[in-house]
Amino acid sequence: MIRIITADSSALVRSTLKDIITKSKKLEWLTEATSFEELKEIIETKHPDAVILNKNLLAQHRSFSINEYSSKTNIPSIIYVDENDKDRPNIKNIKFLDMPNFLSFSAKKVDAYADFLTQQIMDVKCSILFENHPVTANCSEDGTIELPLKNIKSKIAGKKFEAVLVGVSTGGPATLATLIKGIGKNYPIPILITQHIDSFFDKNLITWLNQETQVPVHLAENNIQPIAGHVYFAPSDVHLTVARNVFGTFNLVLNHDAPLNFLRPSVDKMLESAANVLGGNCIAVILTGMGADGALGCRHLKELGAYTIAQDKNSSVIYGMPKAAYEAGGTCEILPLDKIPERLWSLTDKKREDEK
Repeated sequence: MIRIITADSSALVRSTLKDIITKSKKLEWLTEATSFEELKEIIETKHPDAVILNKNLLAQHRSFSINEYSSKTNIPSIIYVDENDKDRPNIKNIKFLDMPNFLSFSAKKVDAYADFLTQQIMDVKCSILFENHPVTANCSEDGTIELPLKNIKSKIAGKKFEAVLVGVSTGGPATLATLIKGIGKNYPIPILITQHIDSFFDKNLITWLNQETQVPVHLAENNIQPIAGHVYFAPSDVHLTVARNVFGTFNLVLNHDAPLNFLRPSVDKMLESAANVLGGNCIAVILTGMGADGALGCRHLKELGAYTIAQDKNSSVIYGMPKAAYEAGGTCEILPLDKIPERLWSLTDKKREDEK
């Protein structure tokens, strides 16, 4: 359990956050503070695993900036800000979220937000340093796997897939490094990835994955045609979707629609876009992560004839998203992480250079 302190001057916000935290199976509510001075004293006595606070509390103490709070407490923190407040510095142990209208929260919305908030706290704890995500690939440099996979159904074998769509959240960096390194260079179709990620992390993640995998990895740009064998990430706070182009292929489209189930980028948003544009001619992969993002999109794609894969429980850091996809009836196959690259190759009509 992750032990949480909440801090806000509003009794309504404190009460709602307490209800939300107690709904989570992974969070434990310790206590609350009504001022920043009180919060500092509680931190020193309770030693929480994470803090949720309102930025306005810091504004009451102009001599104590967000940077000073970060360096002096060194605690993973969620800081709520007004949606129009653009002063959100990139700090490793802090994640900024728009302050919701808790007054409008129904019981159902409290349950949904509990999953979302748990994920945000897990992500900020995991994302403090890349060193927390060592590459743990069991496959060799070229991704070959010793154990054979089951045969693919004849209606799937030989299908001309246009894209691989990957959804991932908590535990993503190491998992993605393993996946991309396993797939290797010259994969015959493009790979699109939606990773729930903070703005501080996205560009650094791209740089790190390029170094770790030696595969071309990019932060997606609007209206570009993706290249086979290249990997494209949804930027932070932007949905990654697709649209047909005049050449009969497809372009990447960066979408600023409202968050879906509190998430932007959203895996379901990417998968539903693919369902509308690519239909069954794509592969969806749901990897480690908390919550259920991607489950409904996977089910829709599977119904259209796409091939859908979920990571298994043993190799997942958090078996939330893959489990939800499976329980929704959205998976054709469940595989351990180190077997997914082989399956992705077997779904194409190409062979690795080392297999020719």
